[in-house]
Amino acid sequence: MIRRKMTDIKQIWTDQESTSGKNVVKKRIDSIPGLNCFIGLIGATGARMFQLELDSAAPVHKNFLRKFRGVEIQAIPFSQSQTEYTIILLEKELTDIFTMFIEDIIEKLNTVSESRQALTLINQRVNYWKKLFSRATGELLSAEKQRGLFGELFFLRLLLHNTSNLKEAMQSWRGAESANQDFARNRNAVEIKTSKANNPSLHISNEQQLDFTAWDHLFLGLISVTETTGNQNSLAGIIEEVKDLVNHDTELIRDFETRLERVGISTDMIENYGEISYSVNSRRFFVIQDGFPVILKGNLHNEAIYNVKYQIDISSCNSFEVPEEDVLKTII
Repeated sequence: MIRRKMTDIKQIWTDQESTSGKNVVKKRIDSIPGLNCFIGLIGATGARMFQLELDSAAPVHKNFLRKFRGVEIQAIPFSQSQTEYTIILLEKELTDIFTMFIEDIIEKLNTVSESRQALTLINQRVNYWKKLFSRATGELLSAEKQRGLFGELFFLRLLLHNTSNLKEAMQSWRGAESANQDFARNRNAVEIKTSKANNPSLHISNEQQLDFTAWDHLFLGLISVTETTGNQNSLAGIIEEVKDLVNHDTELIRDFETRLERVGISTDMIENYGEISYSVNSRRFFVIQDGFPVILKGNLHNEAIYNVKYQIDISSCNSFEVPEEDVLKTII
């Protein structure tokens, strides 16, 4: 049934492409008798669209007009009594998933006859489908990157809780800048690793990541987590917690959002990171110094060798463990 509807909509758009010229053309969807809904094409750009005529008394909340990957939603007054609520595809290569998205909306609307109910239902489907659009385009961070970012923000939250200089704490977060260490201030640095394993083998990205010779103090933080489903203690949740800690300073919030964008999370995508919940089982810190098992650039004895990746068995590093308080005092 769904496949037949998908084919019908594609055919409508194909027919409209051959006849529209530069005009906007629309065809009413007869399978939704209680509402005036249309499949259309913007001839000048070739953009596909779905349109719903709303009673102008129906409030269109700003949340109903969110733009997400490849899709824009507009509400434009058409007359004193009507508003045109339009969902527009901006990226033609997403036509297949956009078609399924609109088919889903049509199927859900076929028993609806009231504008307010239609808006609420469409908004629910938008919230569901925008995640699929992001996944289809590779826009969401991988599970591993989400876990790593959660660990970094967990430590950032610790810093913000333990200092009155929120600006310096925020600026110490360097992970968003692809630095070798996740946090650095003055000549002190911390590298954070987040793992689901109790005694993990830590992956070190290059020979500079744990090069303590470049710092007065360099620490390695290990955050052990358990992952479950749900939105408590999620990546989206800890992002909002960090914002709450600096909510009196709009400049700091903008700085934080800019750093998140560099990591790959735009403001309108934050809510898509609420499906995985992280329970922190333990957090341990180690001082990197002489005797700690690291590979240093100075010990490679050959300039042609670089970007060395290696693993560390953390169970052999217990003698280098230091209290969390010592790390926080050194960094802030």
